[in-house]
Amino acid sequence: MTMQNSKLINLNKEKKETLIFNKPGDYVVFFENLSGEFNFRIEAENVNLEIYGLYVGKGNDQFTIKTTQHHIAPNSSSNLLVKGVFFDQAKFFYRGLVRIEKGAQKSHAYQKNQNLVLSSNVDIDSKPDLEILANDVFCTHGSTTGYLNEEQIFYLKSRGLKESQAKNLLIEGFVGEIKEKLKIKNYNL
Repeated sequence: MTMQNSKLINLNKEKKETLIFNKPGDYVVFFENLSGEFNFRIEAENVNLEIYGLYVGKGNDQFTIKTTQHHIAPNSSSNLLVKGVFFDQAKFFYRGLVRIEKGAQKSHAYQKNQNLVLSSNVDIDSKPDLEILANDVFCTHGSTTGYLNEEQIFYLKSRGLKESQAKNLLIEGFVGEIKEKLKIKNYNL
């Protein structure tokens, strides 16, 4: 799916918690540093929905997010990717649900949360979940949380980068997946 053929919905601007997709088409949803419950209801066939969330927590920032990808119609897809980078004493609580109704056969749903911890005082709690009532679907979910790779930092330092430059490069690479998919230009942490 390319951005040129998709409708972009920025939740930071739309300020909606429930989005209903009742017409076939390609849709992209983006949100950044938002707390709340976000429901994505797929009520039509041939909906292709990409959902991207990006979080950067610093200081005492706290984010609580719950997402629901609710497939009601058959032959549709949803793909959720939420990435976060957390510094200082930031807190991030994520609950994700993919629900596939009995009539939503041939649905494809993906849900992934990836977090990068940059302080031992960061608190992250991530729980993706699946509820599948149909029997002809493809669904996956997962969550990863970890620190920067010390071997990668060492390698970059051995190539002449300062430690702070090496860390910034790795952080940019981590969030770069979403930035590239959305074609966001000049986004700085």
